[in-house]
Amino acid sequence: MKKICFVTTIYMTYKCFLKDLSKFLYESGEYDISLICNNEDGLLDDLPSFVHYFPIEMKRGVSLSAFGAIRNIEKILKEEDFDLVQYSTPNAAFYTSIAAKKAKVPVRLYCQWGIRYMGFEGWKRNLFKFLEKKTCDNSTFIEVESHNIRNFSIEEGLYLNNKSSVIWNGSASGVDLTKFDISKKELWRQEIRKQYGLEENDIVFVFAGRLTADKGVNELLEAFLNIQKENTNVRLFMLGGMDNAGSLAEGLFEQAKKTHNIIFTGSVENVEQYYAASDVFVAPSYREGFGLVVIEAESMGLPAIVSDVPGQIDAIVENKTGLSCIVKNSRSLQKSMEIMINDKELREKMGNESALYVENNYEQKKLFQYLKGHRDALISGGE
Repeated sequence: MKKICFVTTIYMTYKCFLKDLSKFLYESGEYDISLICNNEDGLLDDLPSFVHYFPIEMKRGVSLSAFGAIRNIEKILKEEDFDLVQYSTPNAAFYTSIAAKKAKVPVRLYCQWGIRYMGFEGWKRNLFKFLEKKTCDNSTFIEVESHNIRNFSIEEGLYLNNKSSVIWNGSASGVDLTKFDISKKELWRQEIRKQYGLEENDIVFVFAGRLTADKGVNELLEAFLNIQKENTNVRLFMLGGMDNAGSLAEGLFEQAKKTHNIIFTGSVENVEQYYAASDVFVAPSYREGFGLVVIEAESMGLPAIVSDVPGQIDAIVENKTGLSCIVKNSRSLQKSMEIMINDKELREKMGNESALYVENNYEQKKLFQYLKGHRDALISGGE
């Protein structure tokens, strides 16, 4: 039995990206699964019964509590004698890479799901680049979520080519096509549109993510508010909860909340149904490791507009399944949105291509087979 430990800062990361992989590895009969993360309300109610859980406090941001977290993680890793420890998210990855090296864990796998410093400048960029480099140095292998992030990292000198790889076509967890079931698209489309009083000829854009500046929310709201002046039948679903409200342009956000054409839903569990009710997915984020929400939307037959940043741009085939726009540029985003509004045939053609693209390249169970094979190989080879 191979012993693997997942480490994330918060449980939500495990739930969204690693829970299904854990189940796949456990059901193979070859893996014993553990998890280290912050203790949170409701965690034990959601955690699979086969997972051994070790709560460790890991505060977000830079904090002196890091020393205690590293010490506590090291103690667990020494006691449990894992074959492989896998870590992701900035704080958990940095702490665990140090702890795992000190504990002499034979396989220290850094799942690089993005690069935090890409959105920073000056001293802050230099600091977080240093931390990213240390995480990579302490790891025995880096499993990268997308080809553009890997290329960027190698060019930045974070690690060498032979210490990293992208598994299959990328993505941390692929798309569960039983949840994102395109055969139910018309049913869900009618139900959601009826719920919100949307007409069939309304052109609906949809965003999914944290409502924060880093996700490109300011640019999206500005672009849409301009678009609706000339197009009375456009709508925008904003799926997701507020995060760092101070980062949003106050006047812009207040204006957006007053227009009936923008629908703020908060976090929703049935995101696939909202995708079914929509016509175009929009993801103008400043930085992403890949773009899971993009391929999930594409799986429901939506064309996507994404910012041209490494990682996220990997989630579309340019001019085939979607369009790109210049990051942090509302005019560029508006132009791409207007192309979609004015060309129904293009929207539908790209949407059909999107569904096929995801089915052929990101089906979850097939990706999990590749991920398991990679972990098998790393463990059998050791360091």
